[in-house]
Amino acid sequence: MNARPIVFEDFTPGQRMGESVEVYDEQQARRWQSIFASPGADADQAAAEAASMAVVNMMRAFLHVVTPRPPGNVHARQQLSLQALPNPGEAIRVVVTCADKQVRRERRYVELEVGGTGAQGRSLFTGRLHLVWAA
Repeated sequence: MNARPIVFEDFTPGQRMGESVEVYDEQQARRWQSIFASPGADADQAAAEAASMAVVNMMRAFLHVVTPRPPGNVHARQQLSLQALPNPGEAIRVVVTCADKQVRRERRYVELEVGGTGAQGRSLFTGRLHLVWAA
């Protein structure tokens, strides 16, 4: 199925674009640990892993919801504010909303807001993705 890529005109500030649910599972944890873990893991390392899973799942939601994307977009920056750390095994529901869009110096800028919740709607994080949109 060849869907038309999302273009700048498709973004409407304030509009919810969709949601994605990912589980902070053992496979995700093992991948993170294979890169960052050190022997004799402690509470600080567990907290760093959980915070990283918030970022990973924020980006996964963006990739799943805002698709298909035209080639040439630039991920300019992101911000993440943690309210709580996700727990291993917890499903993370991430809602993606168009926060703003504007044209500056002939470039198309899109700002997306993401909100992640865990079990029983527990607030985990809010974030912003700032993108230069290619089309």
